[in-house]
Amino acid sequence: MPQMHLTMSPAKMMVAKVVAHRDLERQVIVALEEFGFFEFIDVRHQVGVTELKRSRDEDAVFAGLDRYNSLVSFLKLDVHHYSATMDDVNDASLADSLEYVSTVIKSVEPEALEIEKSIATVRLELDRQRSIRDVAVSLAPLGLDLSRLTTTEYTFTTAGVVPANRVSQLEWSLNEVTEGAYAFRSIPVRKNTSVASVSVGADKKPAVLRIFSALGFEPFEVPEKTSGLPEDIVRAAEEKMVELETELKQLETRRKSVAREWGPKVMAAWETLDIERRRIEIKSYFAYTEHSLKVWGWIPEGTEERFESLLQERVGSALEVKFDRPDFAEEEAPTYLDNPSFMKTTEGVVTAYGVPSKHDLDPTKLMFISFPLIFGFIFADVGQGFLILLVGLVAWRAKRKHQNWGSTLGYLQTGASGLMMMGLFAMLGGLLFGSFFGAETVIEPIWPLFAHKIAGVANPYRSAHMLKLSIEIGALHITLGILLNLYNKLKHRSYREALVALSYVWMYLGFINLVFGVSYSTVGQWFSTTGTVYLWIPIAGIGYGTGNNGIYPMVPISPLVFTLLTFIVPFVLMAISSAKGGMDGIVIFFENAIGTISHTVSYARIFALNTVHIILSGIFISLNESIVITFSELSIFGVELIPSGAYLPVVGAVLGSIIVGMLEGLLAFMHALRLHFVEWFSKFYHAGGVAFAPYHVTRLHTTKTVSVPVPQSYAVN
Repeated sequence: MPQMHLTMSPAKMMVAKVVAHRDLERQVIVALEEFGFFEFIDVRHQVGVTELKRSRDEDAVFAGLDRYNSLVSFLKLDVHHYSATMDDVNDASLADSLEYVSTVIKSVEPEALEIEKSIATVRLELDRQRSIRDVAVSLAPLGLDLSRLTTTEYTFTTAGVVPANRVSQLEWSLNEVTEGAYAFRSIPVRKNTSVASVSVGADKKPAVLRIFSALGFEPFEVPEKTSGLPEDIVRAAEEKMVELETELKQLETRRKSVAREWGPKVMAAWETLDIERRRIEIKSYFAYTEHSLKVWGWIPEGTEERFESLLQERVGSALEVKFDRPDFAEEEAPTYLDNPSFMKTTEGVVTAYGVPSKHDLDPTKLMFISFPLIFGFIFADVGQGFLILLVGLVAWRAKRKHQNWGSTLGYLQTGASGLMMMGLFAMLGGLLFGSFFGAETVIEPIWPLFAHKIAGVANPYRSAHMLKLSIEIGALHITLGILLNLYNKLKHRSYREALVALSYVWMYLGFINLVFGVSYSTVGQWFSTTGTVYLWIPIAGIGYGTGNNGIYPMVPISPLVFTLLTFIVPFVLMAISSAKGGMDGIVIFFENAIGTISHTVSYARIFALNTVHIILSGIFISLNESIVITFSELSIFGVELIPSGAYLPVVGAVLGSIIVGMLEGLLAFMHALRLHFVEWFSKFYHAGGVAFAPYHVTRLHTTKTVSVPVPQSYAVN
C-alpha cells in the first residue's frame, strides 16, 4: 500500500519499466499481482506487438472457466463475496492450477450434470401436464373427448377460444365456406370470451384456418396421446403434477446438498481459473524479444522501493527496473487518490461526481468532515442519530467479517464509515438543539440560544437563529471552496485564474460582511456616506442580530467606502481578469456573480429541512402520550442536560423514528449531497480525470500455499 500523505492533490504518478528474461514471465506477473498498484500502459501499437497465440494449457483455462461458470450458475453459488472457508491452492505454475481445478470438477460435475438433467426433464414434463390440464379445463364446458381434436382422413376437428362478439360471424363464415357441412358449438365461459368446437371436412381445413386467423379464434394445442373426458384428464394431470413437484423438491434438496458440500471448492476452483484468465489476458501488454520481455506501467510515486523489492524477490537477478517521469505524465497519467481506508466511503461519493483530474484538488479529506457536519445540522437528533450510528457499526462489523448483506443492503456495508460519521454528527446536532427521538421534552439544548422555552413560553427566536446559522455555514463553506480554488491556481502557476479566484473571495467576503455587518434588507445602506460598518465574525454573532449587535467590531469607515473597497473593486477586477480568458472566462465570471447570492441562499435548506424534521417528529410525538419513559435530572460540568420532569412518549418516538427517521434521513442525505455537488464543488472542483485502474487480485475463496520459484541462472539481454 502506498504511504498516505496529508495532501489534497491526487498522488503523483510515474512510469515503471520492467525487463526480465522471457522464461520468467509468470514470476513477473505474480510480482505485479502482489504489488497491486501497477496499471499497464498499452504500447502494442508503438512497438508493433503481434497478437500472442495461446498455449494448449491457456486454452484449457478458458474452456474450464466456461464449464465452471455453468456449474456455479446451477449450484447458485455467489462467487463475488467471501467464502466462509478459504481453500489452499498451489498455483506455482499453470499446470498446478489446472491440476487442482480438474480434480474438483471431476469430483462434482458428473453428479451435478445428472441432477441438472433430471430437473430439466421433470420441469418439462410438469409444463406438459399443466398444458394438458389447462386445455382440459377449457374444454370441460363442451364435454369433448380430447382424442377427437385431431385431423383424420375425412374430418378436421378442433376447439379453442373466440371473442364473444365474433361467435355469430364465425358460425356464418363456416356455413358459407362449407355450404352447411360443419358442426359448431360454443359456450360463454367468461366476460367477452367463449369456448367453441368446430368440425369440418378435411379438405376445408386451410380455408377454416384462415377464418380462425381473421376472427381471432385461438385453437387449443392438445398434447399427443391425450384422450378421455376433460374431467378425467384434469384429475389425472393434477395427480401427476403432485408427483412431479415432489420429485422436483427432492432434486432441489440434492442440488443444495451438493452446493453445501462442494460449494467452497467449486468457488475456489472458479477463482483459480479466473485469476489465470486475467494473467493470460494481461500478457497482451508485454513486449517480447527472443530472450526477454518488457512491460511498462503507471505506479504511484513513493512506491518504487517496494515495487523493485517485490520483483527482485520473485524474479531474482535476471531483472532490470527503471523509473521515469515523462513530460506527458502530467496530462496522461491516471488519477490515484491517496486517502486513508476509513475515508473510502467519502472518496466514493467524490468520484460519483467525477474523478479528479491531475490539476484538481481531491476534496475527500475535507468532505469527510463537512458532509456529516451539514447532515448533522439538518438531521439533528440524538436518538435517531444514535440509530444511524448503530446501523453503521453493525454494517462495519459485518463487512469486517465478510458477511454478505445482498445487493441492496450491501450499500450499507459499503458506506458503513460514512453512516457512523453521519450518526455522530446528527447526535451532536441533537445535543446542540435539544432533540431526542423527535421529542423536545427530554434534553435541553447545550447551545442556550436554541432553548425550547424562554420564561415558560416557546422560544420565538429559534427559527431566526437557525436561518442565520444556516446562511453562515453556507458562507463559510463557499469561502472554503473559493480559497481551495485560489490555492490550486497558485500551485499550478495559473496566475490569471488565481487573480480571478482572489478577487472572487475578496468580493464574496465583502458581500457577506455587507449583509451581516451593514444591512441584509436595505441595499441602499451599503452606499451610505454617514452610516457605520461592523466586521462580521462567523458564528459568534448568532442570536445577536446583525450590524451593531455588540459582537461585531466597528470598522472606522463609511459603508460607501467599504462597499467600494470590498465589493465594487474586486467585482470589477474579477470581470477584467475573467474577460482576458475569452469566452470561458466570461462564463466563469457570470457563474461567480450569480452564485454569490443564489448559492449562499441555497444553504437555507439546512434551516428548512431541520424545521420540517422538528414539525413532523412533533406530530408523531403528540399522537399518543399514554406510554412514557421518565428520566432523572442530569447536569454535566454544570450544564443542565436533562431537566427535571423529562419524559419521552414511547409510541410517538418509535413511529417517528421509523417513518420520519427514514424519510427525513434520506432527504437530509440528498440535500447535504446537493450542497456539496452544486454549491461547493462549483467553486473549485471540475473532475474529468481517469481513475487509476491497477492490476490486482482480490482472493475471496482461495489462499496461496506455494510461492512461484525464483530461478537464479538467467541474465537479461
